[in-house]
Amino acid sequence: MIIRIALLLIAGAFILMVSADLLTELTLPILPDFITQLAVGLLLSAFALLLTMGLLLIGKQIIQTVDDYFSATQRGQRRVLFIQNEQQRLKRLFHYRAVYINYVHELKKQQLLRRNNRQHLAALSNAIDQDLKALKNTLPKTTLKQLQQENRYYCQQQDSAALVQLQQKIRHDY
Repeated sequence: MIIRIALLLIAGAFILMVSADLLTELTLPILPDFITQLAVGLLLSAFALLLTMGLLLIGKQIIQTVDDYFSATQRGQRRVLFIQNEQQRLKRLFHYRAVYINYVHELKKQQLLRRNNRQHLAALSNAIDQDLKALKNTLPKTTLKQLQQENRYYCQQQDSAALVQLQQKIRHDY
């Protein structure tokens, strides 16, 4: 409706401008100036009407959008989305923490195993040393030195199988 009124005002302004142009050719002195000013006024009022209505429609749309944004349903939807995102974040956090805890647990387990293996190897090496000390008087010195060197070498290399074989060799052969 408003657009029709604005278009009618614009059309009326153009008709008045054409009529003012025709009147200037008839050499009427005051009437063409008055009609031209009237046509300009109509044209400006049409554009002002269109601009005012555009601004009012934009304002109305902004108010409606803000009202929708702060409505209870929109707040509820945003709250639900926030809770869903928070749950997903917590699931990811739980997963990554579980992976981290498993990693740390496995690392400590391996460290304990290495430490335990070293202790057992040291105990086995000490047992072999005790066996060699007990056999010190019965073994030749070169054989004793060779067995002690093997014992130290296998202990340094952390070769448990070789240490067990060495212990069995000492107990069975000597």
